[in-house]
Amino acid sequence: MNEDKIGIHSEAVGDKMVVHVQGNLDVHNTHKIEKDLMALVSAAGKPVIFNLSDVPFISSAGLRLLVTTLRLCQEQKISISICGLQPAVEKVFDIIGMQQLFTIYPDLSSALK
Repeated sequence: MNEDKIGIHSEAVGDKMVVHVQGNLDVHNTHKIEKDLMALVSAAGKPVIFNLSDVPFISSAGLRLLVTTLRLCQEQKISISICGLQPAVEKVFDIIGMQQLFTIYPDLSSALK
């Protein structure tokens, strides 16, 4: 995927909703998906898993979007987790301590168990 492109799509898998994110979660892209992402999560009514395996880069804007989504899930008493972090994204998560906010799985199959 072109790094200037961003996309999301969701699928119900059992009792969970998986949101697949593709592209860089940066200041140029997050505003393009924020409204749709919030609508998806608001309508989910079930645990949400963000699959970030196709996200090669995340900036503070992307982190803000994830934290905003976390707050929305908490308000609705819906669990949220993240899977499939690429090495560069995982490094950012490690540096700022995102593991304290989110349950993080190595891949989607682990998150679905």
